[in-house]
Amino acid sequence: MLLIRDVLDKQMVDKEQNRIGKADGIVLNLSDGDPPKVASIEMGSLTLSRRLGRWPHRWMLWIRRATGAEGSAEVFRMPWAKVRDVGVDIEVDVDRRATPLGRCQEWLKEHVIKRIPGGQS
Repeated sequence: MLLIRDVLDKQMVDKEQNRIGKADGIVLNLSDGDPPKVASIEMGSLTLSRRLGRWPHRWMLWIRRATGAEGSAEVFRMPWAKVRDVGVDIEVDVDRRATPLGRCQEWLKEHVIKRIPGGQS
């Protein structure tokens, strides 16, 4: 497997095939004398903004501070041990509702999406 090609930017789905987000980053464990090992996959806007460069990342940090979201869940790490399959999607052995991203999506659906005309269709 080519880690960056096969993992980054792929859709991640939970054990019921519900989307939980995209793989925005990869965390490796480094130890002396051993090859790097994948520890987890990172998801979230801060990880993505870091990949895009210094200015997008600073802009995202400014937005989070300005909106008071600075202390909320910033980056979600999915342990590599929970990855079941890497194919078209990355299948993980978790329930979407048990993750911070799933709770965030539910909050957005309840407080934002349903207020948009046609948002609940």
